[in-house]
Amino acid sequence: MARTSMSSSLWSILLLLALAAALCTSSAATDDDVDDGSNGADPDAGRRARATATVAEILSVHNAARQAVGVPPLVWSPQIAGYAKGFAHSRRGDCAPRRSPLFYFGENIFVGKGRHWNATALAAPWVAEGRWYDYETNSCAAPPGAGCLRYTQVVWRNTTQVGCARIVCDSGDTLLVCDYFPPGNYGTGRPY
Repeated sequence: MARTSMSSSLWSILLLLALAAALCTSSAATDDDVDDGSNGADPDAGRRARATATVAEILSVHNAARQAVGVPPLVWSPQIAGYAKGFAHSRRGDCAPRRSPLFYFGENIFVGKGRHWNATALAAPWVAEGRWYDYETNSCAAPPGAGCLRYTQVVWRNTTQVGCARIVCDSGDTLLVCDYFPPGNYGTGRPY
């Protein structure tokens, strides 16, 4: 089990992958798009395929970070995702990255400017905060205005489930809300 922060080269690779993914999805569909069914198939098949791909992207970003520090992977929870979706839709009007009122879950929120963000690019900044986290001292050396709490929630050892929702807000920006159970970042213990 690794007890140190990820190497800078791994962070560089993760960030490059996220940026490349964002650039390659300039015409990506959002969860608000509807398949017109013109191919004679189920009209919701396209939407379900996009949702499945989004879930896979979110789990991949999270579980790569967790694997790097030696903690078990997260599993997707449709129930938690339902809560995240309801909360995300409540923020559609202002797209504000505010915490939801339900404290049963840990929560990460990210707003990307514009509508063409995939889940990998939205979640990557949380993982990238790990470059500032020092396991040995259990401290964060982030610059002013940044932090490590989103990263430590992603890699929190006792967290086993995640559910997320991605929406395009009325402003045209993209909001990603991920909720985690059991929540992390409590007490003074180390995340892993």
